[in-house]
Amino acid sequence: MGAALVAAISLICPWGFLVVQGSQLASNAMPPIAVLFFLLLVGLVAPLLKRLGAGFSRAELATVYVMMLVGSVVVVTGLTGSLLPVISGVLYYATPENNWDLLFAPHLHPWLVPQDREAVRLFYEGLPKDLDIPWGIWLPPIGVWIAFILIFYWTTLCLGVLLRGQWVENERLVYPLTRLPQALIEDAQVPGRWWGRLLCSRLLWLGFAFPLLIHSWNSLRFYHEGFQPLLLNGYITLLNGQVGVPVRLNLPVLGLCYLMSLNVAFSIWFFFLLGVIQEWIFARLGVQIGEGDVWNSAGGTPPIMHQQAGALLVLVLFVVWTARGHLRRLWNQARRGEAGEGEILSPRAAVWGGLAGAGLMVAWLDLTGLDLYVALLLVIGSLGVYVGLSRIVCEAGLPGCQTPMVPQSFITRGFGPGTLGLHNLTGLGLSTVWIGETAANMMNAVVHTLKLKSGEGKADCHLPWALLLAVLVGVAGSIWFTMTLAYTYGGINLHGWYFEGLPKWPFDYLTSAYNNPERSFEPRLMYTGAGAGVMACLLFLRQRFVWWPLHPLGFPIAMTYTIVYYGWLSILLAWAFKGLILRYGGVRLYRATTPFFLGLALGEFFTASVWVFIDGATGVQGNMIFNF
Repeated sequence: MGAALVAAISLICPWGFLVVQGSQLASNAMPPIAVLFFLLLVGLVAPLLKRLGAGFSRAELATVYVMMLVGSVVVVTGLTGSLLPVISGVLYYATPENNWDLLFAPHLHPWLVPQDREAVRLFYEGLPKDLDIPWGIWLPPIGVWIAFILIFYWTTLCLGVLLRGQWVENERLVYPLTRLPQALIEDAQVPGRWWGRLLCSRLLWLGFAFPLLIHSWNSLRFYHEGFQPLLLNGYITLLNGQVGVPVRLNLPVLGLCYLMSLNVAFSIWFFFLLGVIQEWIFARLGVQIGEGDVWNSAGGTPPIMHQQAGALLVLVLFVVWTARGHLRRLWNQARRGEAGEGEILSPRAAVWGGLAGAGLMVAWLDLTGLDLYVALLLVIGSLGVYVGLSRIVCEAGLPGCQTPMVPQSFITRGFGPGTLGLHNLTGLGLSTVWIGETAANMMNAVVHTLKLKSGEGKADCHLPWALLLAVLVGVAGSIWFTMTLAYTYGGINLHGWYFEGLPKWPFDYLTSAYNNPERSFEPRLMYTGAGAGVMACLLFLRQRFVWWPLHPLGFPIAMTYTIVYYGWLSILLAWAFKGLILRYGGVRLYRATTPFFLGLALGEFFTASVWVFIDGATGVQGNMIFNF
């Protein structure tokens, strides 16, 4: 069942986003398409099988969900949508004006890109009807990249296993994004009950109705001009237009952030407002530190992004430091060959497998064009970024969470294009395939998988194979279908970002950095150090004083794109609602109203998915209900 649903996801998501150009159904840590399929499985299929005496157990339902969670990462935004355009776009978009044929083409390793420019041109412009897709041109580079991606995913699995005990058992993190699937399968094995308490809650369906009615009304405007849209987003300008603040009522974020700790929610919107004020001050004073970096989240200016990057670095170091006792125990168990308790991998497999995976990643990058020191920094930096993001998502419960900066930015600006050389710049551009868009990443899927499968007694030793099956099915299905769509319609006729913006994105930046190198990295490093210092103080105060109101997790992400454009207002509202309910109604009222807020998320995910099918059947494009 899990493999079949992942196969469906691998076909529906590319079609829905590239052809229908509707909602992003697999773009974050809680994919709407996975939630839709899980709701149908729990609400319709499982009760029917239960009546026939062949129902799913709770553990089996959890396995199906985590397979969809992992499989959703590799479609569109997670892998396929980056892989195919990036490895081909550097050839297709090369012109005499950008000079890519001289700058990058000589340094493209033949293993990594298709070698036939005509095949690449037809990928973007469409294939004549009497020709077949030239799979022979594409399979060698795709195979080499998939080998690297599998090693990368294996390494993140090992990291997740090493951190699971610390986060789940020692620190008892909240994992808000697991609350909805756990509630849906809570009573799966209770005799005589066809649906769990959550699905029988009237408040759940009341919350479900809000996004269903609002977004359905707004969607009907694509069919008849009589339906005037209800505005859910806008833009506020302050201080005579010097500061602009995007406003968006994001119902899933509102519902899921109701589960967030009050101090985390307060800190996110507080640091957001502080960031807006800081940007206004910088604008008034004319503070600049150079051009922005295209790999960075587009929520703030370079000084803000560097501050948040320094904060994220300190957070990762803090996570490793606080887990040192747990990691030391696993290291000793790995040396002695002892079995771990409650883990899907033994300590030996997790420790040595993780080290071997990281080493193979470095070796692969070195063999395909990067210098050893660049490859080493890129791997360490990327794994650190994903550990930091997954920690924030596990504790805060944000479905869409991006890193403020990625390692390529620091490497490019820190060493400079003169030191790196064009071969390293080319390799860094191609690394956008696996560390570019960070909202949908495998580390988030892994840590939530391990949380959902915890507490079942003996660890499921077959789970790694189920996850591997989900990845392989998702990769095969999404690559085949995306390739078919591109050669049928022409990539440039599908989605503008994935077939035009994304392929140009890294190499335009690298061209600019090469032709106009900045003289000094010191101003950027100064802001990075300032952010690191502030984060260290926040962590210290948080650890020493119970009454300290600001949670450190809000600082590294408050001015990232997903918060600025899609989340801050809903987080503020969730904080206000939860605070008032706890103050005047107590924990009992909070628990009683939780189904309503879960219904907001469930209803929007359901509505966004269903309208993709409706729009696709009727030929409507551009009806994007949900994003991030």
